[in-house]
Amino acid sequence: MFQTNNNKDRLNYGEMLLPPQGYVLEQAVGTTYSLDLEALTAISIALGLKEDTDSELLQNPISMLNALQKVSEKVLIFCEAGQITVPGKPSPLNILLEKMVIPVALPKVRGLNGYPAFHPKTWILQYVNPEGDRKYRFAVLSRNLTFDRSWDISMCMDSSDEADQPEKTKPLMDFLSFLRSQIKNTISQAGTKRNSIKRLIRNLETVSFALNSHEFGEEFQIMPLGIGSAGYKMTEDPLFCSDVWSADYTFNDLVVFSPFLSASLVEEWNKKEHNITGTKRTLITRKTELAKLKPEQGSRFDIYTLKDDIIDGEDQISDEQQEKMKQDIHAKIFLRRKYSDTSLYIGSMNASYAAYQKNVEMVMQLKTKNRYLNGDSFLRDIFCGEADNPANPFEKTEIKEAKPDDAEEESKVLEKIIKDICRRKMKATVVLNDEAYDVSVTVDGEVSEEWDNVRIGPLRRKVLSPFAKEMIFERLDVLQLTEFYQLQIKGDKGTSVSRIIMIPTTGFPEERESAVVNSVVKDKRSFVEYVAFVLGEDYLLTMLEDNNLRKSGFSGTEIQRMPALYEKMLKTALEEPARLKEIDYLLKMITDAEIIPDEFRELYETFKTTLRLK
Repeated sequence: MFQTNNNKDRLNYGEMLLPPQGYVLEQAVGTTYSLDLEALTAISIALGLKEDTDSELLQNPISMLNALQKVSEKVLIFCEAGQITVPGKPSPLNILLEKMVIPVALPKVRGLNGYPAFHPKTWILQYVNPEGDRKYRFAVLSRNLTFDRSWDISMCMDSSDEADQPEKTKPLMDFLSFLRSQIKNTISQAGTKRNSIKRLIRNLETVSFALNSHEFGEEFQIMPLGIGSAGYKMTEDPLFCSDVWSADYTFNDLVVFSPFLSASLVEEWNKKEHNITGTKRTLITRKTELAKLKPEQGSRFDIYTLKDDIIDGEDQISDEQQEKMKQDIHAKIFLRRKYSDTSLYIGSMNASYAAYQKNVEMVMQLKTKNRYLNGDSFLRDIFCGEADNPANPFEKTEIKEAKPDDAEEESKVLEKIIKDICRRKMKATVVLNDEAYDVSVTVDGEVSEEWDNVRIGPLRRKVLSPFAKEMIFERLDVLQLTEFYQLQIKGDKGTSVSRIIMIPTTGFPEERESAVVNSVVKDKRSFVEYVAFVLGEDYLLTMLEDNNLRKSGFSGTEIQRMPALYEKMLKTALEEPARLKEIDYLLKMITDAEIIPDEFRELYETFKTTLRLK
């Protein structure tokens, strides 16, 4: 089940979201702490084109445009405000992602130094087939929507007509209601987005999910944390309750697998009052986190960290790769066994005070019996055998005092500045200035002196400007107009942090989305390629065939292929008329009349009239 060296135990992110056979995506709501816009585009390939996220389609602007056109009105992604990473090569296609992304900035709460985090990693997906039958999928992950290489965990379950336990879906509906409340009026098309989530909640009222698992049966509980009175009270759960004198909070096995820690929490689990006969404790974390602990706080734990050879593994694979990414653990897993009963908790929650007390998180609890899962069997899986097995990717570690990392401490200060900025009300206005555009940005309240090193600018503007109460960005072209702004902060000790923030904007010209389409479909060849792509039965095969034609130097490709396209259009019009709407979108967006052959437009209008397409 948890074998790190067994491909059968691994889940592919893109495949996990692919619609069931015969179904297409109707609506999706995703949550993540940090967000990579390029990763969101890759997910759109899976959701819109039913292709894997590492497909060659991701390298083709035509396929990416079509995927985003399919899903941008269907997908909402909630993320922590100020945790959108800056893409290496910002693309005009990023503009189409704006309508999908909703940043969440939670207010301060008592008992926490700083802000609580919006930290859940989930997907709630609704699929539909031509007959109108719907299926649902719920996925819980520890992985953010990024290209991070760290080791994560995820699980998903589908709706089932055979299961009859809609009461277990109620916490998921409560979670969606909380997300709906985070769609502020300043967000573009806020009402439409709230209504789409409201419909999804209503649709889930009679839906039951099934694990279809021999080990766990249907013993699961959805646990959203930090969403108010409807949230699960993790402080009262046997895993975390600090009432050490109660027999309910003793255990035989405790495995804590968490990349980040609070020393006070480890110290609590370490107390002897939790002991019963044969009690064993295991902590698996990152080496850097051990600096938070004193030896006596984890004295009853066997502690393991990932081996350096694994963390630095990519360096050893390729010396030519320019940007190498280290890897470490990022999964969050808690296993607690008492006598014959085992509880497994997976999701976004770290072993930290903020995670189980203050943050918005999503956890799935699964229950089973000792004969199916316990501490020893779990550790044998992730250790690839016994702990002393040479193939074990983890090594036993002791708590040692470590010196503070100045760069890490400065990064935390810079991250706090980003959080402070994201909680200020800001707005932007676009004004036409001759053939270009000016954008004015205003910030409510005074600008702190701590922000003197902050620079900001629209995502595709190369030059960043000092952050101020009032800012004007002049002479922008239409493809530089965006709600995505790059924020860069440099610390006094050489540390630098860059993020994207979103600023609600008014005054966008109506032709902005059209300009994005025209930046991709800019001649007859790319127009024919887009149409062929839409009409093809296999997207990837269609793209590869088109690439091979171009590489062969075949001349007159557009003219020669038009009759074949007309034949495919006729077939599609009869069998899948809804797909022709994607061509309709293209015809409306392209502004250069020379790109679209007159006979193509006439034929399409004939199809529309004959089939009564709206």
